[in-house]
Amino acid sequence: MKNALILLFALPLLLSGCSTDTKPATATVPHAPAPAAPDPALTPQPTAPAPTVRPDSAAAAVGFDPASAPVSTGTLGAWPYFGPLKGYEALSKQNRPGDSARELQKDVGFDHYDFFDGVKLIPVEGRRFSVKYIGKDASFFEFKKNYESVIKSLGGVTVYEGTGEPLEAAKRKFPEGSHRGRYWLKKDEMGVYFLRTPDKEIWVEAYHPFPVDNTDYWLTVVEKKALEVTVQVLPAEALKKALDTDGHVALYINFDTDKTAMKAESAPIVAEVVKLLTANPALKLTVEGHTDNAGTPAHNQTLSEGRANAVVGALMAQGISLDRLQAKGFGQQKPLVANDSEASKAKNRRVELVKR
Repeated sequence: MKNALILLFALPLLLSGCSTDTKPATATVPHAPAPAAPDPALTPQPTAPAPTVRPDSAAAAVGFDPASAPVSTGTLGAWPYFGPLKGYEALSKQNRPGDSARELQKDVGFDHYDFFDGVKLIPVEGRRFSVKYIGKDASFFEFKKNYESVIKSLGGVTVYEGTGEPLEAAKRKFPEGSHRGRYWLKKDEMGVYFLRTPDKEIWVEAYHPFPVDNTDYWLTVVEKKALEVTVQVLPAEALKKALDTDGHVALYINFDTDKTAMKAESAPIVAEVVKLLTANPALKLTVEGHTDNAGTPAHNQTLSEGRANAVVGALMAQGISLDRLQAKGFGQQKPLVANDSEASKAKNRRVELVKR
């Protein structure tokens, strides 16, 4: 290749030891399982060309299973592990002042990203790094093959290489409102790769949006990890005091990403609201749903309404009468702070109790 990848990590260790995994340290990409009937929702129209899925890819007709990947014994350097192609640099306001803020480099302690394996989207939560690399001369083929080469040298695998056409056919949307599918998803190109170490799962996506930025490419790296819950549940007494003083109080209830289903860890918050209403039988509340500005206003409005109704439903399930509750959604209309960082967006994604 005419350009060499600048690596931010050390070269893999010599194979002088044995992994505790039963597979050899330099195991090759596993053979794909026997094809199964394709999912009709993700099958392109007969007249459209099929996406390119490498024969030695870990993705198959049933999709990719991370547990099938070998365990790497290579040594990784500092986060985010992979640097730019030679001659490329991260987009900044200094080297291209006119580009939008959402295209600048992001390094988020905890976020989510949906990786495509040729069959389905695989949601991954953890530390996320996304960057737009700008430069000239390199084709996207060279760009993604550099990353594939390095990841495979560490014992990683190719998950998918092809276009976004299957996602376009299934009308898939990406709630984070990033670089994917902003113009012609079915013509966008991507390479998705996976590396499993004894204590980490690392996902990498090289991406080229079509038809703009012919020599600009995106790189996304996610190191999978569990959420560290730092929000404390306000007891019923504190909720009552806030309602009496301010007339409203914000709750940070965890929902499935871009969904209205509450996660199990939100149960203690709901329990305190039930205590509040049980101890104050004359109290009536409006439950308001609020979102950040990721996605379209119409989508966020619908999402906020659904989440408010979900909280009302959870309260009713524990014996609170519907005549004491009202659900309203405001979408992204009432942010508490500017949506200028991931921390600020998290603050705006809330459910508020408003005294009626």
